[in-house]
Amino acid sequence: MQKQHPELDEAPVQVETLTPTMLIAAPALEDGFFAHSVILLMDRGEHGAGGMVLNRVAPVDLDVLLTAGGLEHQPGAARPVWLGGPVAPQSGLVLYLDEGGKRYEHDVEVMPGLRLSASMEVLRDVAQGKGPRVFGLFLGRAGWGPGQLEKEIAQGSWLTCEPKLDLLFGTETDDVWRQALRSLGLDEAHLYRGIAEA
Repeated sequence: MQKQHPELDEAPVQVETLTPTMLIAAPALEDGFFAHSVILLMDRGEHGAGGMVLNRVAPVDLDVLLTAGGLEHQPGAARPVWLGGPVAPQSGLVLYLDEGGKRYEHDVEVMPGLRLSASMEVLRDVAQGKGPRVFGLFLGRAGWGPGQLEKEIAQGSWLTCEPKLDLLFGTETDDVWRQALRSLGLDEAHLYRGIAEA
């Protein structure tokens, strides 16, 4: 029988290099999905770039996906799931804080203190209460073709900064975006005023 939620199928993602950078959508970026988005960029090279949107919450919660994937668990308080981007939305990736615990297959260090796994085993452990303490399940990812992201940055669509762990796992899209702007010493009003005066 076909699973109702194939995003829980094991689908390892090939990661060639990790280049952690945070992308913050400029107000001029009015794309419906990426407007006010904050992206953790992890893969960048001649082949293009890829990462995950950190502040888009999915319309289903973790309990629903674990149940749909046939993973027995004790239902508890609703835990959000995030939409990592429009590429391969059927694939699930887990970002989790590295607290010295278990390592998983297809598990890589994104940056000190943060790891990424495409393993189904991490979800099995989560379902049994043995998984990472602080984590997020992301469905899909963001991607750009060769030179595409560089062009968008040059056009002013994205601001860049060092990744901030305290921006992970926020559930309010605009609040996370504003916090990211403040980490650059900017605020929303200043940016919109700059656009109006341009």
